[in-house]
Amino acid sequence: MKLKRARVGSAPSAAVDPGVQAPSNSISHWPSFGPPGYLGQLTDEYQLALSEERAALTRADCRFYHSVELPGGEVIAGPWDLRGRELEYLGNVDLGRRRVLEFGPATGALTYYMERSGAEVTSFDVGYDVSIDLHPAPGNVDTRKLRLDHAQMIGETQNSWWYLHRAYESKARMVYGDIYALPGDIGEYDVSVFAAILLHLRSPVAALEQAARHTRDTIIVTEPWGFGRESMHENIMKIFPYGEGGRWTLWWSISAGAVVQMLDTMGFRDTRVIEHTQRHQFGHAADAPYEDMEMYTVVARRV
Repeated sequence: MKLKRARVGSAPSAAVDPGVQAPSNSISHWPSFGPPGYLGQLTDEYQLALSEERAALTRADCRFYHSVELPGGEVIAGPWDLRGRELEYLGNVDLGRRRVLEFGPATGALTYYMERSGAEVTSFDVGYDVSIDLHPAPGNVDTRKLRLDHAQMIGETQNSWWYLHRAYESKARMVYGDIYALPGDIGEYDVSVFAAILLHLRSPVAALEQAARHTRDTIIVTEPWGFGRESMHENIMKIFPYGEGGRWTLWWSISAGAVVQMLDTMGFRDTRVIEHTQRHQFGHAADAPYEDMEMYTVVARRV
């Protein structure tokens, strides 16, 4: 199977904060649009085609969102360093021999940690022709260029997942599409994982609802919470919590209590909350120090 290649092109600039800017000499290694309805991606043939399409990726093609250690011991730095704290991040859940559906894997630090822990992992990420959720623009101006620039950033991050997939000789599978309308043949899983992505979604409830339809037993949700531990367990959703500082992709700060309520409504009523910290470079600046960010993980089982 040969997947046609799609490149990020140019469009009229938006008269707004430029957001993420794609370098002019950057090369996209995306295949083209997925199959109709994003169906058929889990076949061995399609997964092999995805892998072969990216067989020539170099680090220059990648944006590493996580700090990762390669098989030879070399460390590639990223703004999130979860190493040594992955189990807490995943709610101390034993994932051995479990089928896991992971939403928003980014570079894949958790993908490959879960696989090493004995899980059979399928990762789901935004499709080639589906834009990530960006804030409404001031003055309702044209944001096509902005969306293309963010698409380039997402593509480079997805490249890093495949770079590690090759380095680790991984058997994890990747599916692309729309998180609000999952492919009909994506199947059922024992566990679904949302690793700090609800804050980036226009409709967290809709995304969780989709996952719930494909999850037999447990949903794990991890999010940051920067407004104090006392309020963490209340039912709170703060829209655009950081104002202009959160443009263009930080939609929410969602408390653990709000996540518990959402999942309870979907039938996942046996819940527990784990509080922890994770190392993070604020602003994602490469020269910024790593600082501990307050986070929580909700583990919710279907009852």
